[in-house]
This record gives sequence, C-alpha cells and structure tokens, in this order.
Amino acid sequence: MSEGQEAVQGETKEQRFQRLATKRTQAALQKIRLLGNLTSSSYAYTPEQAAKVIGALRAAVEAVEAKFNRVRGTQAAQTTFSL
Repeated sequence: MSEGQEAVQGETKEQRFQRLATKRTQAALQKIRLLGNLTSSSYAYTPEQAAKVIGALRAAVEAVEAKFNRVRGTQAAQTTFSL
C-alpha cells in the first residue's frame, strides 16, 4: 500500500502532515546517513566531488525551506547555486 493510501479515515490535514512529514523526514535522514558512508576508506573521491554532493544537498534543503516560508507568508532568503 502506498503512502497516500494509508490515510486514516477522519484524519485531519494536520494529522496527515505530521504522519507523512515524520515518515518522509526519517527516510531522508537515513539516505543522508548512507551518503555519509561514502566517506569511508572503501571509496575514493575528490574534494570537488564531495563539494558537489554537499552543494546539491544544501540546495535541496534551501528549496524546501523556501517552500515552507512561502506557505507561511515570510520571505525566504535568496540563494543561488552553480557549479
């Protein structure tokens, strides 16, 4: 059963947000921990490659933050990203 199909009957929008945000945040944090495993001696990478990964993660977090700020009616800080 997919995430959206698990909705509890009578669940409020806030309850649905809390349920899905918890599940999705836990999944994202697990994937970030897995990325951290790439720093072990089993792998080789350049500083440029590491910076590219970190930059992509930061850009994604900034995009999510901007969406939350836009919904709340506050102005998100302007950020740019380029390689």
